[in-house]
Amino acid sequence: MKQCPKCSRTYANDKQKFCTKDGTPLVDSHNAAAGQDATIRIDSNQLDDEITKVISQPLPRMSEGPFDPYKTQVSTPQPTPPVPTPAPPAPPAPTAPPPTPEPPIAAAPPPAPPVATPPPPAAPPVPTVSDVTPAPVAPPATQPPPPPVAAPPPVPPPSTSNLAPAQATNASIPAATVPPPVAPATAAPQAAPPKKRSKLPLILGILFVLLLIGAGGAVAGYFFVLKPMLDKKKVALLEPRHPEPTPMVESTPDASNTRPETPKVEVPAYSPPADAVQFVNSKAKLDGKLAEHYVDFSFYYPKTWQKDAKAGIPGASNFAKVERRLPPDFTQENFAVGWYSSTGSEEGDRAVFPTLAENLSNQFAKSFTEYKKVSEGPTKAGVYDGYEFRFESASRNTEHGDIKIWGRVIFVPPSEGNNNGVTLLMLTTSLAPELKSVNDVGVKGELPMMLQSFRFGKP
Repeated sequence: MKQCPKCSRTYANDKQKFCTKDGTPLVDSHNAAAGQDATIRIDSNQLDDEITKVISQPLPRMSEGPFDPYKTQVSTPQPTPPVPTPAPPAPPAPTAPPPTPEPPIAAAPPPAPPVATPPPPAAPPVPTVSDVTPAPVAPPATQPPPPPVAAPPPVPPPSTSNLAPAQATNASIPAATVPPPVAPATAAPQAAPPKKRSKLPLILGILFVLLLIGAGGAVAGYFFVLKPMLDKKKVALLEPRHPEPTPMVESTPDASNTRPETPKVEVPAYSPPADAVQFVNSKAKLDGKLAEHYVDFSFYYPKTWQKDAKAGIPGASNFAKVERRLPPDFTQENFAVGWYSSTGSEEGDRAVFPTLAENLSNQFAKSFTEYKKVSEGPTKAGVYDGYEFRFESASRNTEHGDIKIWGRVIFVPPSEGNNNGVTLLMLTTSLAPELKSVNDVGVKGELPMMLQSFRFGKP
């Protein structure tokens, strides 16, 4: 028989250790009068058949130290079973000295929070102290976390004013573990942030437009670039192949020779009359401009003509000069060969012939009275092409009266490899009975022999 020394409530179960009303340790009813401060020994073998109770919400640890399964645990009180009829008191046990405390058992792993659905809210019962040890429950491997449970109201610790010193010490020991914080059930859920608008449709639209543009460009390139090229290749394959012509290799002109070569002209031979005399130019007695612009040439003139001894010598202005005279010294026809500053080629000289003609005509205007240039342009000097100008003048009050003078100057460019050209000067007067105007110079009279027989080079 057990009895609570505080409320004098008795219990028939000898294995019950604490009062279910106020948590005071129970004592034997026969020892209640002997004193409430006696130490009670609890044997672990007596707890084997005790029903294990699960503490649904353990209280925070109140002091530091290893977990002791024999210390008081605070839990939500279970419904109190009906109190059985008290049994007759057992004989008092002999008083024994307090036993030596056993070494503490290793702390069990903290119990997992129960998975059971929380009970409906009710008025919290008065907490009690029970001398039971919570059995560890292994959490399920795949069990999801429990739903939020409303926090129970704070439980005031039991009063220790009426307990013995040893009992008060045991009641102050906290629970084995500290439960994780539980969010209050009444907390309002936070508003979800606004969902960001996805950019995927915009990106897909841009890619689609680019794909259309690329496809259009490819089609246009095929029809405007690739297809014409393929058509040309097909036409080239269908056309018969012709042998490629052999390229003509031209020699590189000599840069040191500034004067281009003059093409050679096939000149027919001249058949002079029986009384003709040949003149052949020579450099032996020449100097100055004549030696500088020397060129080989020859011509025939009638035997009755007179050669000027002042031509073809040092200081002379002409290579040769022959004349048909009327005694004592009147000129009827005259033929002279001189020089001009040539460019070294026929093409180059033809470009400067108008300038040369103008300069020489100005010189004649200073020497002849009543000078007048009649014509100018290309002409023929025997077998050569040249450039000429014609003029007329007069000589007044001579022994033969007023005499008309007709003149003709022909520029003959270089040929047959020559670098210098010549001037052919023909002067006639009205004293020659065959001549009537400037158009008869070199055509009528005896001057045509000199024009027809003139040749460049050595005979």
